[in-house]
Amino acid sequence: MAQTDLLDFLAYQTHPEVLRYMPVQPLTQEKAIDFLDRQAVVEIGDEGGYIVFAVHHIADTKIIGEVGINLLPKAQSKGEIGWSLHPNYQGRGYATQAAQILLSYSFTHLKLHRITSICDTRNTASYMLMERLGMRREGHLKQSQLIKSVWQDEYIYALLCEEWLFRQDITISR
Repeated sequence: MAQTDLLDFLAYQTHPEVLRYMPVQPLTQEKAIDFLDRQAVVEIGDEGGYIVFAVHHIADTKIIGEVGINLLPKAQSKGEIGWSLHPNYQGRGYATQAAQILLSYSFTHLKLHRITSICDTRNTASYMLMERLGMRREGHLKQSQLIKSVWQDEYIYALLCEEWLFRQDITISR
């Protein structure tokens, strides 16, 4: 992502439907600029970090969302993925395609062992996406996230590299 993506980035990052199940306030323009500046130069080292990739709609020539991974320290070989997509582009397979690419990058390039993802239990679209990706539900966390002053439950999903490789019917050397 780059500064040129600012308006597209803010369009989905401040959309009420996108924020519905998130424990965050809409981004201000100042915070969005700061985030984009940091992402433009992010380097992942042994201590991990957070990388976001833009989902670019070619025909509409705009950024419509993002997929990201929060990497734990390299020795742990784990990460947590997530996504956000503008509601006008949801339900068309874009998030699935982008998340599949992120999983491929994470398991083949970053050589991760395990990837997790968490969502509010009311967020049916998100947990169905996790299931389409081949992730398995590992837990139901009771009242684990305070969202808009109400404690909400969350589901945690996970996928191991060996499970992902089996679904891809490929092998990689480590």
